[in-house]
Amino acid sequence: MKVIAAVNGLITSEVAALYALRYAALYGYTLELLHVENPADDRGETETSMAVVEEAAGGHGVKTERVFLRGRTTPTIADYLARTSVDTLFCSTRMRTRYFENSLSEKLSHLKLAANLAVVRVTRIEAWALTREAVLPIREDRLSVEKFLFFISLAKTLEAAAEIYSISPISRRQAALDLGATRELFQRINERLNHYVQALKLLEVPFRIKHALASDEIGQILHHLSHHDCQLLVVGGRRLARLPRLFGENRLERLFRHTPVNTIAFYARAGK
Repeated sequence: MKVIAAVNGLITSEVAALYALRYAALYGYTLELLHVENPADDRGETETSMAVVEEAAGGHGVKTERVFLRGRTTPTIADYLARTSVDTLFCSTRMRTRYFENSLSEKLSHLKLAANLAVVRVTRIEAWALTREAVLPIREDRLSVEKFLFFISLAKTLEAAAEIYSISPISRRQAALDLGATRELFQRINERLNHYVQALKLLEVPFRIKHALASDEIGQILHHLSHHDCQLLVVGGRRLARLPRLFGENRLERLFRHTPVNTIAFYARAGK
């Protein structure tokens, strides 16, 4: 089994590859550094980035491989994944203007890939090595096993504490919930998340569950991040994409543009 990191010579792709490295180290997977050749990327800079990741991999005992492909980027990557046993593909977002919309990452997210997809938005280059806490926002108690496993794998390998941040949607009319009703709501959510709590205890990962009521989920996440000391945010990319657009804006694009911390949008492989 392999983990693949798409590398293009930019520092953001290096950081995405370093997250992939730590993930691969946890499971003893091979880390494959992948590049689809195109005129926009410099081959020398790409190989230099690969060398940086390979040096870091040596310190974690992770085997690495380099793969260079030719062809149209999106279908070439999809075809390659279909022919290779891959757990997760890590790729970075753009560095400026639109971070997600009309990008390679967005195009890949719409395909039925034969691997999980982790889209990494880098805001702080050094944060991957200094992660003390990772946050996973969810809607009430809706948490898939695949997303939880990916999140907790990163928290475990980065030696970080984990926070599950449960956001319950409310309308303005519901905003006046009394304290007792709110407490009952949060208690029900905690009970439904109990099996995940047991897994966290078994893995000996420090954790907590926090709750919020909000009419604007992305706004609430951004508010929480601005008042909270964490270094990594993991979100379900496919779920955010299903939510209605706000003011004509893609919600994941909005999150990627304003997030103050490194953020990974996770997509479970096709069929899951």
